[in-house]
Amino acid sequence: MYFFLKAFSLFLKNAPSFAYKITYKIIYSLLFHVLKMRKKVVLQNLLWAFPEKDSLWRQNTMKQCYKFYSEDFLDFISFPKYYNASKIRLTNIDMLSEALSKKKGVILVGSHHGSFDKLFYLLGLKGYDLTGVAYKQNSSGADLFFRKIRENFMKNQLYKGGNAKQLSQALSQNNILILLSDQDAKKRGTKATFFDINSSTHSGAAILSKRKKSPLVYFSIVKKDDIYEARFEKIDTSGSIESIVQLYTSKIEQTIREYPEQYFWFHKRWKSVRKYK
Repeated sequence: MYFFLKAFSLFLKNAPSFAYKITYKIIYSLLFHVLKMRKKVVLQNLLWAFPEKDSLWRQNTMKQCYKFYSEDFLDFISFPKYYNASKIRLTNIDMLSEALSKKKGVILVGSHHGSFDKLFYLLGLKGYDLTGVAYKQNSSGADLFFRKIRENFMKNQLYKGGNAKQLSQALSQNNILILLSDQDAKKRGTKATFFDINSSTHSGAAILSKRKKSPLVYFSIVKKDDIYEARFEKIDTSGSIESIVQLYTSKIEQTIREYPEQYFWFHKRWKSVRKYK
């Protein structure tokens, strides 16, 4: 898999724009029309999240979601060709520098919404030390390939479920620790209302912030036409773990409601509390 992705990446980097567009259409058609990858999961998630919307809206949102992530995946594979820092607009970026000045690291919490790797790339360019946490890919070759790309803009890459001490070490080194906290957390999660559903939610960001006294900042990035707009908002950590988790979960939901087609609806977000067909 590693060498296949490497060859595919080389092709995309050298392909003219028309060839890239053709490849994008092929990938989208393959995933959406042929393989129908997780279409049932996407539609079920959309039905639970937006019960007030009709089936036509859900079908169209699903289609746009497949298109968005087909393009985003190809952009990532062909790194750095389509990672244009000039197209990313940052709001409240000074908040990160101010938070880092406390020398306790910063926890950057967000979700699988939008082209977040493009944002991390820009933060890396600006000199921020990033530590990311992600699930390990089932394919060791794919995992290695993705890690090598992210090594261009991340100082450290950790796996979910790994040694928790490494998270604390990253903060002690005054890194920005990135935690995408929108997936189902199973039995270990904290209950938080997400789209009016009592959902099992990852609480690591809240716990670490309390334990290490590290500032907690919510980030979002959305694509508007050909521009990516990223925003940073400080999370109040004076309350309980449960209240903090609810605060950033609500912000994640707000972002998704505004741009539902840019959310990664493919994972089973509510598998701990609801049954998927």
